[in-house]
Amino acid sequence: MTTEGNDPSSEEPGFTFHDKRRVDPETGELRPEADPQSASGESGEGADTEEVLADASDLGVEIPADASSLNDTEAAGSEPAPGSEAAAHLADLKRINAEYAAYRMRADRERERASVGGTVKVVEALVPVLDEVRLAQENGDVSGPFEAHVNKLIDALAKVGVEQYGAVGDEFDPHLHEALMQQPSDEVEVPTVFMVMQPGYRMGDRIIRAARVGVQQPED
Repeated sequence: MTTEGNDPSSEEPGFTFHDKRRVDPETGELRPEADPQSASGESGEGADTEEVLADASDLGVEIPADASSLNDTEAAGSEPAPGSEAAAHLADLKRINAEYAAYRMRADRERERASVGGTVKVVEALVPVLDEVRLAQENGDVSGPFEAHVNKLIDALAKVGVEQYGAVGDEFDPHLHEALMQQPSDEVEVPTVFMVMQPGYRMGDRIIRAARVGVQQPED
């Protein structure tokens, strides 16, 4: 007599698992395509649909129910269609980019203006000291270590773009000179500086202090 536990016909069939994922979960590589009928023993549209959905899920791709709105132009990365949501977002991005570029330009100009303004204030405070140094030089009182310090001061001003100007023989320019004295002369054909009482200082095109000079005017 054969017991039920020993009857082979009474044993339940074993469970078989077919891994149909196109992407290998361990290596991340795409598996070679296999015939759906030979791999699963199933045929028909239903089996193919399940395999496609499984593959898309493995790749993390969400397939919309209606893909009719997708076209080859958008997939190729070209300009989106006018009036579409993508076109609106692109227009906003271009506008923001233009506003940011304009902001950067304004910020750079303001930073440069502030830097120049700070240097000008420092030089304006130093102008009386520079006038005293010049008088000492003319009187021969600048020598030895003191002369070296004076030269370093002038060099430091030159490094930040500050220039001292004004010399005898220069043509008088009311934008650069302040005439404290005038006298006629038959030796000049145009108004000419014949005496520099205090030199001028400028930084680029900006006049910090106009040169104070005596001017000879041509005789009529």
